[in-house]
Amino acid sequence: MNKLQQVADILKQKGSTDEQIARFLAELTKANFAKFYTAAMTMFTDEDMATIEACTSEEHANEKIKELYQLRTGKNPQEEMQKFLDDFAIGFIAEYEKERAAA
Repeated sequence: MNKLQQVADILKQKGSTDEQIARFLAELTKANFAKFYTAAMTMFTDEDMATIEACTSEEHANEKIKELYQLRTGKNPQEEMQKFLDDFAIGFIAEYEKERAAA
C-alpha cells in the first residue's frame, strides 16, 4: 500500500470525510509543487528564466522547468517531489503510531 494511501486511511479512521481527505491531499500536492518551484527558481540563471518565459503554454513552461531543474541539480524532479510526499507520509504515520501507543 502506498504511504499516502495509509495517510488517507488514518484520516478516515479519525473521522475525516472523503471530501476533507481529498482537500487535504490536494493542499499537500500544492505545497509540494510550491516547494519544488521555489527551489528551482532560486538556481536558474537569467538565461534559464528567459527560456521559461518564452514558452508558449503553461504545460510547456512546466516541462522546461523540470528539464532545467534536472540540468542544474542533477536530480530527477519527479523523484524529488515523490520524496517530499513519502517523507511527509512517514512522519505522519510515525506520529499516528506514537499517538496510538500512548492511548
